[in-house]
Amino acid sequence: MATPDKMIPHNVEAEEAVLGSLLIDPEALFRVSPFLGGEDFYIQKNAWIHEAVLALHERREPIDFVTLCDELERRGQLAEIGGAAYITRLINVVPSAIHVEAYGHIVEQAAIRRRLIGAASQIAQLAYREAEDIDQTVDQAEQEIFNVSQRRITRDLAPIQEVIRRYYDRIEYLYAHRGEPLGVPTGFVDIDRLLGGLQRSDFILIAARPSVGKTSLCLSIARNAARHGLHVAVFSLEMSAEQVVQRLVAAETGIDAQRLRLGNLREEEWPLFVQATGKLADLPIFIDDTPSISALQLRTKSRRLHAEHGLDLILVDYLQLMTGNVRSENRVQEVSYISRMLKALARELDLPVVAASQLSRAVEQRSDKRPVLADLRESGCLTGDTLVQLANGQRVAIGQLAKQGKPVPVMALNETTWKLEPIEARKAWSVGVKPVFRLCTQLGREVRATANHKFRTLNGWKRLDQLESGEHIALPRSWEHLPTLTATMSNAEVALLGHLIGDGCTLPRHAVQYTTNSRELADTVVGLAIEVFGDAVTPRVERQRNWWQVFLSATTHLTHGTRNPVAEWMDDLGVWGYRSHEKFVPERLFEQPPEIIGQFLRHLWATDGTLGVFGRKRPRATVCYATSSQRLALDVQHLLLRLGIVARVSRVPQGNKGRDQWHVIITGKPDVMKFIEGVDIVGPKADKADAIRRFYKHRKHHTNRDVIPKSVWRSLVDPARRAAGLSLCAMQDALGASRTGTALYKHGLSRERALQVAQIVQDETLMRLGRSEVYWDKIASVEPAGVEDVYDLEVPGHHNFVANDIVAHNSLEQDADIVMFIYRDELYHPDTEKQHIADILVSKHRNGPTGVVQLFFKERLAQFLDAETRQQPVEFA
Repeated sequence: MATPDKMIPHNVEAEEAVLGSLLIDPEALFRVSPFLGGEDFYIQKNAWIHEAVLALHERREPIDFVTLCDELERRGQLAEIGGAAYITRLINVVPSAIHVEAYGHIVEQAAIRRRLIGAASQIAQLAYREAEDIDQTVDQAEQEIFNVSQRRITRDLAPIQEVIRRYYDRIEYLYAHRGEPLGVPTGFVDIDRLLGGLQRSDFILIAARPSVGKTSLCLSIARNAARHGLHVAVFSLEMSAEQVVQRLVAAETGIDAQRLRLGNLREEEWPLFVQATGKLADLPIFIDDTPSISALQLRTKSRRLHAEHGLDLILVDYLQLMTGNVRSENRVQEVSYISRMLKALARELDLPVVAASQLSRAVEQRSDKRPVLADLRESGCLTGDTLVQLANGQRVAIGQLAKQGKPVPVMALNETTWKLEPIEARKAWSVGVKPVFRLCTQLGREVRATANHKFRTLNGWKRLDQLESGEHIALPRSWEHLPTLTATMSNAEVALLGHLIGDGCTLPRHAVQYTTNSRELADTVVGLAIEVFGDAVTPRVERQRNWWQVFLSATTHLTHGTRNPVAEWMDDLGVWGYRSHEKFVPERLFEQPPEIIGQFLRHLWATDGTLGVFGRKRPRATVCYATSSQRLALDVQHLLLRLGIVARVSRVPQGNKGRDQWHVIITGKPDVMKFIEGVDIVGPKADKADAIRRFYKHRKHHTNRDVIPKSVWRSLVDPARRAAGLSLCAMQDALGASRTGTALYKHGLSRERALQVAQIVQDETLMRLGRSEVYWDKIASVEPAGVEDVYDLEVPGHHNFVANDIVAHNSLEQDADIVMFIYRDELYHPDTEKQHIADILVSKHRNGPTGVVQLFFKERLAQFLDAETRQQPVEFA
């Protein structure tokens, strides 16, 4: 006999009774709203009515027949529910609202059953996807069921009397059990006193260099917790289950671990061995020795074990041997993902998760071998003078950010949209002294970093020591879209500043003076000085041979404590007292809006700038600024970027003639014309701009600089073309290109061509690359640059920032609530007095104090014990 089809769970009468109760007594809404929502109604018109009731409640309007009909009419739903007659019917369904909660729970339970059916259907669909990884499928299936159960968890407002009562009971319990661990006991008196035991939902890292005792400490904690009757899961990725048991037996019996491994027991040790194995067999410890277990597998097994036996503690040995189940561009991000998964597992199961973690070799490279938090972070570091781009236009040295020690908004690359966005950097810190390398690009941008610092290539993040000359990395293409900035300097101030930085003499014990070969510019500087300083200065112009000298003298007599106002102004800006090869742009100018920056560049270019059409056989338009200061050249390059102009900085050796020169060079029609139209120039050189306009009037632009690297053909275009069902010939025909086979792939893609190709193959990623704010610049060189103090920066979210106008990776956040390091001085100093003593450094404690605890380490048993010495005074983090 066939089984009749089951109806989808619902109860129309209960839904109508709830709505009728709300119309009779609007106050009943407070009794059902904590657990009942519009999505819980099966009948669509009932869901609409419930939403309308909530809308009236949110607007604090009365809820009755008239207002509800009006709200539904406004929404265009009144006719669809059956008109006002249906509202009248709802009011007559129930005599009172006294049982509204009971009706509501009937509706809620039916909705949960429907969600379970939906979850089962979704799980069935997941099971049919044979191409997906089975572990991920099982995890998603569990998550579907978990989501249904999570929706039932609600917490309502509680009166303070109730909270006080619970708090009082808690304090009373703590007082009665004072001195005892509040969480899972580690079995070590001083650690439990400092931490109060291992707390529920905490993720704890135990970190050390190899062979220091990470596994031993984890297993000691596992055995001690299990002795208290707590259920412990041990995930051992490094040792087999038998080896784990051998460690536990050695600790339990006191028999040398090496003799246990060889089975070399003495006759009198056999009773101890039998007794110990019996005791251990009764302990609620569960061991999994799956090598390279994934985060999803570990979570699935833990959930199952927790459901069957009720877990109290999870230990993982060790973190770096796990796999992440996600495609990650580098191991650092994968380990960060695993950490987040373990933290999420601790919260989900409401128990402590302890993971051993192996420290980087950075510990060995320092004179002080005691581990610090920075050793947990595997990303690279930058020298202290590296300029970090802030969202307010400022560029601040990373070393200075470390001293400030507070969050700052920085600019970072969104790797989904390929746009530069403001995001908060949590903190910067010093990592220590390390060897560094200088990376230079063809545009002349450079940064000094450690070998393991990562930079963005088209195909992902790569370490500095893996990058090669000719490879492309991501740079900001423009800073035009920085958040709107307010001008704090006038046009006259920045114009005068441009002239004085360019051709001014601004040294102590020397007249403030400006030199030019143009009387027009001399008069311009006089006018600007009077506009800025008024009658506080008395400018005068003198002709000396072929030059015009402008002296900006103070009107008043200068005595002790009285300074030239121009000198005082430049000193306040931080640019007073520098010779030509030392000059730079003051920080305040970087905080100005584009029009102010354009004014500064316009007058700076009038000093040592050139522009025009050069070359007879192959003429081309060029704009250039020359200086003997590399810092000034890089500052000017950055300011041009604020106007959307990409410039190249080139070193020009002078041999025996003097100091090398640094040229800021602008080429290519888009950038040159943007300079001509947006910056222009003042003085005698201004007429050269017209020659450039005439030169470009009938010339088309063919870029060979601002292009997407040719690897994009293989990595993005080909997969998208095949997915769209296009042959190579069909794509080339659509592009209007010759059928040259893969010869097309030998060249990069211009932005215009990238957008064309993206449209043809329907690829959104390529479309975003074509519209990106990234300039892909070739690496010119990577060379050693000595040993220096280095720093790192943490940027949650995008995990990158802009350093010296180059996109650089950041340090990843450590998700642990508690970080404990193991340090044994005897490993580095054999003659130390601290033989067999291990310092347990609690360096991070999110919810409590940090401090140092000493334990005794029995190496032959691989066992930690309480030491007689007490902990050092606790410092509160």
